[in-house]
Amino acid sequence: MIADNTKGASAGEAPVPVELPVTPEVSPEAEIAREGFSLWERLRSPRTLISFGLAIAIVIFALRGLDIDLATTWQYMRQANPWLLLAGLGIFYLTFPLRALRWRVLLRNAGVPVDEGRGSWASMPALIEYIYLSWFANCIVPAKLGDAYRAYLLKHNGKVSFSTSIGTIFAERLLDMLGLFGLLVISAYFTFGAHMPEGTQIVFGFGGLLVVMILGGLASMRWFSPLVHRVLPRRLHAFYGRFEYAALRSFRPAILPRLIVLTAGVWLLEGFRLFFVIEALGPAIGTLSLSAIIFVALSSSLLTALPITPAGLGVVEGTITVVLTFFGVDKHLGAAVTFLDRLINFWSIVFGGFIAYIFSKRR
Repeated sequence: MIADNTKGASAGEAPVPVELPVTPEVSPEAEIAREGFSLWERLRSPRTLISFGLAIAIVIFALRGLDIDLATTWQYMRQANPWLLLAGLGIFYLTFPLRALRWRVLLRNAGVPVDEGRGSWASMPALIEYIYLSWFANCIVPAKLGDAYRAYLLKHNGKVSFSTSIGTIFAERLLDMLGLFGLLVISAYFTFGAHMPEGTQIVFGFGGLLVVMILGGLASMRWFSPLVHRVLPRRLHAFYGRFEYAALRSFRPAILPRLIVLTAGVWLLEGFRLFFVIEALGPAIGTLSLSAIIFVALSSSLLTALPITPAGLGVVEGTITVVLTFFGVDKHLGAAVTFLDRLINFWSIVFGGFIAYIFSKRR
């Protein structure tokens, strides 16, 4: 039997699925417990090196395709107000406490005993640290492996089963996608009205596809669980059972309003981050409405879901620059906004996350 850290449900709630015996084959959790999760090994893997090479190629292609003069772009960047950039940085880092608070709610919903005491593996500072380290991992390795790394950190520090942790992270990703796409549609309506400019259809098409895929996965777990268990190898039954239970239990109706508010707060702060970056460039960029800025910010965030490069590196840079041109922003100025914004939401995590990784006692 594989030990399960999820607790029994309270009265009136669905009981935790009974663990199924596994075959002598090694289960996914046993493999992770034995081999660990080495970011250094992942960083040196050919897949990671290829993804960084692809990201560099995309950036070069975008710069050449848009005919960006880097000297002109650098001049714009030098004129940016550093205090407003710091405000954007502070706004961005406020999202981490909100994400940690939301994750703690999801863990509780999934039946994980969350001790909030100081120094606990589930205290707010600890949860923020797990999330920050996972974002660091997502910035240096492709395929969203930072999510798996976060689940491993929770297993290592809190003895919470890897599959349960992954289930709550899946629920978190679903909330993010629904919140992001919903706010993207609202901001687009206030910005463009009923007539969307050419090119935005790609953004909405990609976002809509992701939402359908994730909702389809959630519906499959709820309605086709017996079929999934018949298809899966027996050694994965217990692993999938805990994942399914955690993912479905994360969305208890009584807690949904709180989760929606926290998710909306996260993505509105992401929009205000870009607002301060644009304000830092002053009159040069002209006047953009808040709804337009939120639309640009959420469009770029949506593309970080692409698993082909770390944190959408290359794809996001091109997207922000192109979308800003929809609003009449000079392409060189748009590139300056892009580079400054990515300095906050990508490179600050790469450097800050590296320091946190070196000194963290929980890694």
